[in-house]
Amino acid sequence: MAAGAGERFAGKEPKIFRPLSGRPVIVWSVERFARHREIDSIIVVVAPGDETRVREVLGDHHVGKIAGVVAGGSTRQESVRLGLDTVDGVYETVLIHDAARPCLTAALIGRVFEALRTHDAVVPVWPVVETLVREADGSIDAILDRVHISGAQTPQGFRASLIARAHRSAMVQGFSSSDDGSLVFALGEKVRTIAGERTNIKITYAEDAPVAEAILRAAAPSTEEGR
Repeated sequence: MAAGAGERFAGKEPKIFRPLSGRPVIVWSVERFARHREIDSIIVVVAPGDETRVREVLGDHHVGKIAGVVAGGSTRQESVRLGLDTVDGVYETVLIHDAARPCLTAALIGRVFEALRTHDAVVPVWPVVETLVREADGSIDAILDRVHISGAQTPQGFRASLIARAHRSAMVQGFSSSDDGSLVFALGEKVRTIAGERTNIKITYAEDAPVAEAILRAAAPSTEEGR
C-alpha cells in the first residue's frame, strides 16, 4: 500500500520516494517481499498518477515479482479494496503491508505465513509503552490501562476470500477503518495476533525518516529466512 498522500510528512514529494541510505522508501519495503520465498506476486497500490514513476523506480532497483502497479482510491480502505480486486480468486492468502514501513524483516513475513497455516486472519502487534489517556475539552478524561493494549502493525495476513468479504461488507455498511484486521473483526471473525517488531516503525513524520535510516544501517547483513 503506497497510495497515501502523506500529509503529515513534510517534504516536496511523497514519502515513498524519500531516499533512505541511498534507496527510496518504497524500494526497501517492496524488496523485502520480493526476496521472500513464500511470496509469489506483488501488487503495488499507488496514488493516481504515480504508476509510471513507481514502475520505473522499482525497475531501476531490479525489484522482482511485481505483478502490477495500480491506482488507489481516496482512502486507504478503498485503495486496499482496489488492490484486492486485482487478485480476486487467484490466491488463497494475501499479505497487506504499508510501504511506509520499510524496516520490516523477512522473519516477520515468515511468522505471518506460519500463523496463516492455522488461522484465517493474522495481525502483528507490539505492546504500547506510553501512558495512554483519553482527552476531552483539553483535559484528561480518563487514563487507560495499557497492560492489554498493543499497536497493530503490518504486514497483516488473511485468507483472500475472508479479507475480500470484509471489505465488501464494510463498503455496504459504510464502516471505515485504516486497519484491515479491524474489518475482519467487525464481521465477528477471530483475528490472531502475533509478535511484531519494535523496529518495524511507520514513517509518518519527517523526523521518522532518520530513525528508519539508523535502523536500516544497524541491521546486520541479511541472513534472514526467505532471502
